[in-house]
Order: sequence, then structure tokens, then C-alpha cells
Amino acid sequence: MSDNNSPETEIPGVDTGKKGRPTPKRKEQEAARRRPVIADSKADRKAQREKQRVQREKEFQAMREGDERHMPLEHRGPERRFLRDYVDARTAPGEFLLPMSIVFVILSLVIPSTNWMGLALIALFYAIVLGVAVDTWLMTRRMKKAFIAKFGERRVPRGWTFYVIARHLNMRRFRAPKPAVKRGEYPV
Repeated sequence: MSDNNSPETEIPGVDTGKKGRPTPKRKEQEAARRRPVIADSKADRKAQREKQRVQREKEFQAMREGDERHMPLEHRGPERRFLRDYVDARTAPGEFLLPMSIVFVILSLVIPSTNWMGLALIALFYAIVLGVAVDTWLMTRRMKKAFIAKFGERRVPRGWTFYVIARHLNMRRFRAPKPAVKRGEYPV
């Protein structure tokens, strides 16, 4: 006697429990379910990069011209302007440290450090670096007092010390945003 539900005989319209294909591997199932978190095509990335490039160029142009409306956020506001103007109004040895250090490196290659001239050159360089450090420290103290007198204790911007020191040690013509005050014109 033959069984009607045997694999050899199939009844049309009746489910026999077989699916008619091999079970997919787990790796294949996971790959089929995997989707990108954010749909991002090459064209979208390219457009985003172009938009960022245009924004950076606009900010760079504003930094050169002194247009505060289009500067990056870290350079905007009356507090940052006061800090920049205070540094730019001074003639300080810190702004000449980089060119002097290049001269000292060249001279140290020419003059051997074993004789008295080489040792004097090294001592002079260390004295200049120490003098710039003291001048920078004194400037930041004076600036903080002037800033608090003008704006109050609560408006001191975050990271102002590094902002001021970085500007102080940079040569005047390479500062960005460009200096808006002449030497000797202290901000009020």
C-alpha cells in the first residue's frame, strides 16, 4: 500500500512541509538584512564636501578682511575682539621668538657648541625664551584684570588663555583674524 503523503507523491494545493530550496546560511541571512545606517551616496558626499569647502573659504576670507559676521564661532563676539585687540596693541618679544629661533638654529649649525661662543649662543637663546615666558605671563595677568574690569567675571570666555598666548607668540602679519588696531592703541 502506498502512502499519499510520501515524498514521491505530491498532491496539488496541499502543503507537504518542504520549501523546495536549501536553507540559507546564517552569513547570507545577515548580509541580506544589512542596510547602511545613513543612506549616503557618492553624490551626497561630494556635495557635502563642496558645501564645507565653500564655508571654509568664506570664513577664511572673513578672517583676512576682519568681517566678524562670517568668522568661525571661536573668533566672534566682543570678548574675543577685546582679547585680540589687547594682544595686537602690544609690541612684545613673543612675536619675534619664531624668527629668532630660526636664526639661533642656523647659528648653532655654524658655531660649534664646544667653544665659548656656542655656549654663549645657547645661554642667550634660553634667556630670550625665559624672557618671553615671563612677558607672556605678565601680559595674561594684566589682560585678565582689564577684561574683568570691562566685561565682568562671568563673561570670561572659555579657553581664553590659550587663545591669547597663541596669538601673542605669532608674528603680527600672520595673525588671523588680522589685527584691527595699530600698535599702542589699547582697547577701551
